Amino acid sequence: MKVKRTAVLLALALIVLASGCLVKPPAKVTFSIDKTTVPPGGTFHIIVTVNNTGKVGLVGATLILGNDNFQIVQEPRFPPVLKVGQATQLVWIIRAPSRPGIYTFQVSLELRDELKRTWTGFYGHFRITVSTEENVPVRLSLNVSAPKKVFGGDEIPVTVEITNGYDEEVELLKVSFVPLPRMKVLGAPTPPRVIPPEESVTLRYTFKAPYSYRDGFVSVLVQYRVGTAEKSMAKSFRIQVVWQPWEATVEQLKEAYGENYAWTASGHIVDRYWEERYNSSSAFNATTFKPATLAIIGNASSEYQAAVELYKWIKAVYNFTDNTTTLNPKELLRMETISPREAQILITAMLRSINVPARVVGLYNGVDCTAHPITEFYTGDGWYVIDFSHDFIGPLDEYLASPYFPRLYQLITTKGYRLVALKYGTGLHNHVDVTNQFMNDLEDRLMNVIMNRVKPSLRSKIDLVLNDLNEQEKLYALFLFASAPNEAELNEVLSEWSADKIQKNIKVLYEFYRDIPWRDDFTYYWRVFTGEV
Repeated sequence: MKVKRTAVLLALALIVLASGCLVKPPAKVTFSIDKTTVPPGGTFHIIVTVNNTGKVGLVGATLILGNDNFQIVQEPRFPPVLKVGQATQLVWIIRAPSRPGIYTFQVSLELRDELKRTWTGFYGHFRITVSTEENVPVRLSLNVSAPKKVFGGDEIPVTVEITNGYDEEVELLKVSFVPLPRMKVLGAPTPPRVIPPEESVTLRYTFKAPYSYRDGFVSVLVQYRVGTAEKSMAKSFRIQVVWQPWEATVEQLKEAYGENYAWTASGHIVDRYWEERYNSSSAFNATTFKPATLAIIGNASSEYQAAVELYKWIKAVYNFTDNTTTLNPKELLRMETISPREAQILITAMLRSINVPARVVGLYNGVDCTAHPITEFYTGDGWYVIDFSHDFIGPLDEYLASPYFPRLYQLITTKGYRLVALKYGTGLHNHVDVTNQFMNDLEDRLMNVIMNRVKPSLRSKIDLVLNDLNEQEKLYALFLFASAPNEAELNEVLSEWSADKIQKNIKVLYEFYRDIPWRDDFTYYWRVFTGEV
């Protein structure tokens, strides 16, 4: 009897271990807020320090708000990898409720590691007073002066004034910034060690605006000590960065785009294989195209906004047909009816005419490179895709997570097709193989897009679903999730279905369809998955 009881206890211990209940958390996490009293609809900051005390790197953090009356205004960027022994400080900007009152506010943090595991169990508890009156005097005040609008590449002066309202000196431990992506610090002063009572210190910084459109908050974080107590406070200011490459100098363009600057060059849009097949030249003059393009894009603030205006204009002005008659951008500009293939040629020429790196990318089987043509254009944030055949315009990773990429993936992985960017040269085919640009780290990129589409509380469920799938089943599952018609339906299925049911349906679908040519629109398989078809 004793032996049997021992065996049962050992089995229970193994179950607990397997569930992760006795596994040491991978990080030490601390939470703080910069204020406990805010005006209705005002903002405050949650400051989270993550110290990696585990055995593998951490790659992501999700903050889940336990009270729906509060909203996240801006999330921080997690480091690409937070290595073992390293720490990072993350700042979330939170909007308070519009109705006055005293609110109990709980937050939880989920961490993801390099092994694609999700870790939970990190909590912060706060009490927030929403009031039109300032009930708690501000003892250390922080004021920031900065321009509200700048242009890409500009130097940005930022002045920070810290005033000590205590009746004792304040020791400054650290003054740091959470800048907008790709914003650089050019100059930073050394803060004084202490601020005497009732005195102020002024710090002047210089940032460089990125060659990219930005509209968001920059946060200033001050860590200080009063007596033996260490405290922190934050202040955020909004700034808009406008980037218009059509107004930029050659030097700015080269700095902004690096090696991709070459794709702004005028000349031919596609290679000689295309031109011989369609008996037409794709040559164009960027200078003659620029005035028409500028008239269409208006006062666009970025490459993407300009591309959207061009895309909408082409969709509105032209009738579409399957028949391709010319590759000449100038002729296409005068036509009334064009094919999606011709639309890709036209918008590529228009983008190049305003100094945006752009190229036509086609599917290549070793003989023909005219299948599935799309346009790529480059920004400081990476490549974007325009696909007239599928009414798509957006970032490359969003295209990978669209219903139209899985079929291309299948042709690449099972038939040996390649994705190639077209260039014009002396040979018949002049290509730059860009397949890896689409395929590298595909699982992680799909996961990042999907995680942004689902509610934070459901992200750990996706991890649970994927844990018992093999690599190909995981990709198939991610393609399915990405092909849901909308975020609401995706969240509904993930909320209402058990992880076991989702896993079983995925395994059955993958086994049945894996050796069959997939449809051009993967949404069909989502409908099969949910039982609609």
